[in-house]
Amino acid sequence: MRQNIINSIFKKMSENEKLFFLTADMGINLIEKIGKSFPDRFLNVGIAEQNLISVSAGLINTGYLPFAYTISNFAIHRCLEQIRNDIVLHNYPVTILGTSTGFDNPPLGPTHHIIDDWGVLKAIPQIDIYCPSSKAYSDKLVERILEANRPAYVRIPKGEFNFPNSDEHLVKLQGEENEILLVSYGAPSQSCIEVQKIDPSVSVLIVNRLRPLDKNVLVKVLAPHSRIYVVEDHFPNSGLYGSLCQFILENECSARLISLAPRNYKFSVGKSADYFHKHYGIDVAGIIKSIGSKL
Repeated sequence: MRQNIINSIFKKMSENEKLFFLTADMGINLIEKIGKSFPDRFLNVGIAEQNLISVSAGLINTGYLPFAYTISNFAIHRCLEQIRNDIVLHNYPVTILGTSTGFDNPPLGPTHHIIDDWGVLKAIPQIDIYCPSSKAYSDKLVERILEANRPAYVRIPKGEFNFPNSDEHLVKLQGEENEILLVSYGAPSQSCIEVQKIDPSVSVLIVNRLRPLDKNVLVKVLAPHSRIYVVEDHFPNSGLYGSLCQFILENECSARLISLAPRNYKFSVGKSADYFHKHYGIDVAGIIKSIGSKL
């Protein structure tokens, strides 16, 4: 997913001289071609994420359109004041690219488990939030962000997910029945897809743009289902579960929402994200158990 997005930016930089790429000492063996091809529009600020955001805001004042790249938790938690004051208050179209999501860095412990990033950012208005869940969506994402011309945060999962082959913000994979709908994004969405393969009665909704949610489409998608499980690698109250609870209330929908997500920080490490997905019940087996599949 990261490679797709970086490649898209690289291509657009050859077409648009306003694009500028910044990194906080991240992206080894991934971004060197940008620095080599566009040395006047590339900057490594070092391990100084707050500078990354503020310098990006300054570049807007000189006519550039910056993409700022670093690890998601550092981009958001360390830089919240700079995002609010330097970018959002001025409605500057800076794009923050956050590598790693959820438990993508399993051996590094809770300081690097990114399960509370976009929920923090969601408290600030006027910034769009994306989490590409497939290669097809990531391929079109840079173009869409430039067209929107707004502040944006992209939560980029590790790995390359080839399915579903859709570039829509909301992608519904209709099951054979309308009782159960699994709603997800990022890495856990792939577990939901696997659950549907095992139990074809289950429907799946993948949300690639977490904010803003498409009201008209979402109302129609949620309406037929009596049980909706929100599966995410983020705290539920500030994550998609919380967003959907608010959405359902404001739009007078009738739906039963159930959250499958981490509820607290786990002070341990694992060899892979699967260790934490299993612990919190957001792996394939955990989802099947929670939904009470008849299989």
